[in-house]
Amino acid sequence: MKWFLSLLLILGSCQTASKAPKRPLAENIGVHTAKYQDEKRGRPVVVEVWYPTNQEGPVDRPEDPVWEHPKEIRDVSIADGKYPLIMMSHGHGGDRRDRSWLVEYLVKNGFIVASVEHYGNSWRSYNPVLTLRFWERAKDVSFAISVLVKDPMLKKHIDPKKIGFVGYSLGGMTGLALGGAKVHNIKQIAVEYLKKYKEFDKINLELVENTDFTDAHGDFIDHRIKALALLSPAAFAISPESLKKMKVPVALIASEEDEILPHQDHALKIVEHLKPTRLKLFKDKVSHYVFLNRVSDVGKSLLRPDIQTDKIQSDRLKIHEEVGRFLSDFFKEQFNN
Repeated sequence: MKWFLSLLLILGSCQTASKAPKRPLAENIGVHTAKYQDEKRGRPVVVEVWYPTNQEGPVDRPEDPVWEHPKEIRDVSIADGKYPLIMMSHGHGGDRRDRSWLVEYLVKNGFIVASVEHYGNSWRSYNPVLTLRFWERAKDVSFAISVLVKDPMLKKHIDPKKIGFVGYSLGGMTGLALGGAKVHNIKQIAVEYLKKYKEFDKINLELVENTDFTDAHGDFIDHRIKALALLSPAAFAISPESLKKMKVPVALIASEEDEILPHQDHALKIVEHLKPTRLKLFKDKVSHYVFLNRVSDVGKSLLRPDIQTDKIQSDRLKIHEEVGRFLSDFFKEQFNN
């Protein structure tokens, strides 16, 4: 019997010795701008990619100085290993870097982050006709996934079985479409929305009436996306019935006092019909814009006052820390990191 117990101890020690140690997380954040062209749609798709790196180098100075960004090093090598990929989608009139604060939490927790800039609906390329073709946003994300997993710089570092998504504002509705939700009564809802809200000054009722929304009712589900996170998402055109049918895990973060996308018309609709996997509702007065980056000194002279008020600025760091941890935990839970 003694020899049998000794053998068990030896085998146990061998298994312990052969178990690979957990890879330490890289300390630095690398960044790369990938510029693609979707030839089928005749549409540029620009993606900002952040990733773990062990290289050192000068801190990058981004071309959009209105925001404060994390310390990032441009075009350095990616730390060895495979990582889950988190796609990001900006809000109406935003850009690919306006939520780079979240990158610091995700990359330092072992994720690659790829933020898509939606042509025609960013401040750089704004076009009211293209903006009304909101379904192109979901196609942008799916196209970006397809090219990123084949990109020579990235393909050996992305785990294609672990892809997630973060959408802010209109990007949240993009995420719902990618998760299988569908729109209904879109033209009627668009007209009602324009009459009710004044933010879309470059879009008029005549333009809406002349837009063919047939393609908007298509199926944009992307089964490669295994988890969705929605920050103050738009949901005005989403069918409640399709929300009930969604299977992908969803984390929802929203404010009950959202001044741009009122809670009862958007986030509450998702809560009631989708039943999110994880939910964080801010009950105090938290602005829709708090989920954007902190505003730089340059930005204070250029951005609209409602985006950069002292109240929003003081709340941002605290809320970013809370949401950053919340989403890092959500994706690690889904991907078993």
